[in-house]
Amino acid sequence: MVTILDLNSITPQPMENGRGEILRLVNAKTGTEKVDVHLNRLMPGGPRGRVHRHSQSDNVYIVRRGEGTLTVAGATYTIKPDQVIHIPAGVPHSLSNLGTEVLELFEIYAPAGRQFDFEIVE
Repeated sequence: MVTILDLNSITPQPMENGRGEILRLVNAKTGTEKVDVHLNRLMPGGPRGRVHRHSQSDNVYIVRRGEGTLTVAGATYTIKPDQVIHIPAGVPHSLSNLGTEVLELFEIYAPAGRQFDFEIVE
């Protein structure tokens, strides 16, 4: 079965600690545990993301707008629009919006479903 979504018709859900909002797009609720896709909107100057890892799932960010501070295995990067970032399974990372505008990015996990986990490293 094919699913076609309109981003403008999806109700955003708040992220923890007022970091921003998330639009859940493709996941077990839409019929797959192989991939999880959502759109994150991180508010400027919001709380920093916690250092964490996903033991079995690769993580991909596709930046739509804004800039973010990405820390991966102790190295810090500035991520910008039109960049695609791949974080392999098991690698500690965190993402924060320390800029002045909303940071909007697609986040993709595979595999997802029961294999997707979120382990705090800090």
